Amino acid sequence: MGGNEEQVKGKTTTEVARTGRGRAPSMTGGKGDDPSPQGRGGTEGSDRRGKRGSVTEQVSLFERVPASERLAWPDIAAILSGVVSSLSKLMGGGIVAFYAGCQMGGVTVAITFVLSFFLTYLVGKICFREGLSNNVVSRYYIFGKKGSAAGSLIWIFVIVGVLAVGTVQLGNAILFAFGWEGEAARWALFIGISCVWVVMALFGTKIIARMNAVFVVALFCVMGYVIYLIAADGQLVDAATHGILIPGVQPLEGFAYSVNYAIMTSGLMALFAADFTRFARKERDIAPVAATGSLFAIITYVCGALVVYYGFDKSVAYFSAQGMDPLLAANAAVTNPGVSLVLAAGGVGLAIICLSQMKVETSNSIGGANAVSNLVHSLFGRKLPWAAAVVGANAIGLAFILGNILDQVNAFMSYGSILTSSWCILLITDYYLVRGKMGIGKVGIDMEAPEKAVHWRGVGTIAFVTVVGSVLYATGMVGVPFLVVAPLTMVVYVVVSWLLRDKVPVSYTHLTLP
Repeated sequence: MGGNEEQVKGKTTTEVARTGRGRAPSMTGGKGDDPSPQGRGGTEGSDRRGKRGSVTEQVSLFERVPASERLAWPDIAAILSGVVSSLSKLMGGGIVAFYAGCQMGGVTVAITFVLSFFLTYLVGKICFREGLSNNVVSRYYIFGKKGSAAGSLIWIFVIVGVLAVGTVQLGNAILFAFGWEGEAARWALFIGISCVWVVMALFGTKIIARMNAVFVVALFCVMGYVIYLIAADGQLVDAATHGILIPGVQPLEGFAYSVNYAIMTSGLMALFAADFTRFARKERDIAPVAATGSLFAIITYVCGALVVYYGFDKSVAYFSAQGMDPLLAANAAVTNPGVSLVLAAGGVGLAIICLSQMKVETSNSIGGANAVSNLVHSLFGRKLPWAAAVVGANAIGLAFILGNILDQVNAFMSYGSILTSSWCILLITDYYLVRGKMGIGKVGIDMEAPEKAVHWRGVGTIAFVTVVGSVLYATGMVGVPFLVVAPLTMVVYVVVSWLLRDKVPVSYTHLTLP
């Protein structure tokens, strides 16, 4: 990295690329107004090397990752493998298998891997080249300083929504394990769990980071035990070949549900993973990182489908006893895999899923808090205290729970697929096509240059396609919004950029793209 370490603050990534094509930009970069906790007290690279904490926690979101903090690709892949092993991902396996059937579910799994890999690879490579997080790259390229409120709102909806889903899933598993009943007990538990996420986000991130690998291994051991129980009962073939098991769901309808979930999680993983791919040492490391994260997502899907199958009948009976009709009870059984894990492994299973959820939900709580903080900062120019941002994110999560998000999970993931996919496609189109091939706009972020308040081309495009996709889905005209949103995002943005090309500053230099 030696040649790159001498680059001065503020140079663009294309200038760095001249001396080290394919190597990570190692400059320290200028720091903007960073409302995140990481940006409040930046330390020099020499100080960081002596610390035992995660380097990803020590580099400001507005700081280009220095060479001393770069990670080997297996380390980054391990982070992603931990993120995709959660109750919400197990639920995804249940949704895919029970709504679409195992045969069509296999098609969904293939779509998930391909889409997840390419989105993670393409978005991750942008953030690697810039050495900056996805939110910062998107702010400079497609949203603008105040326009980044749009990205924050998307992130709040998706990340805090997933946070709320995970809270309900864990809460329902605890309620089932201890036999607690009643709305008072239910809400007291949900509020208590949310308070745990707040405390862990404020004080427990290093503990979670150090125990991450243990939690992942323990969760997969429990899932392996469930699969063993299914095989011992002679039901493994049926568990892997059954058709649609949700009452009243038609084949195309169920397949659309499963694909929408796959698309939402693929876009979410690409945006989330980009915050870590910026720590890669070489550009070629992005491919194995994307492949590993996508592979672990598929493994979790398969395990989730089997886990849900194991406890499906008892889970349906449990939720039916609470007054749910057959359709709602079946949906609740699919969306609460924690109940199946408790059925299989009792108290040990409950303890493991609590610890597993703790690592994932702490990350979601931090991600949601960063979005809340950036939203306030972009709109009002004020830095929200970190504790207030964390509490605010979890309060929004409780509002999602109040709206019965788990009962509306199919609608949530469908609208989520519109938001995450349009963001990914917009950023990819802007960087590789509009700025790269067409030369419209500057390539490379200059952290010292004044920020544009709103990139109306980007904000306008994502607002337009979101409205169109949402209307088409809500009216039943399109079952999989991505089929409209993806091409529409690309076409609208390219056309608008071409029409306004004379008003867009020329590139610093044309980027040589593969």
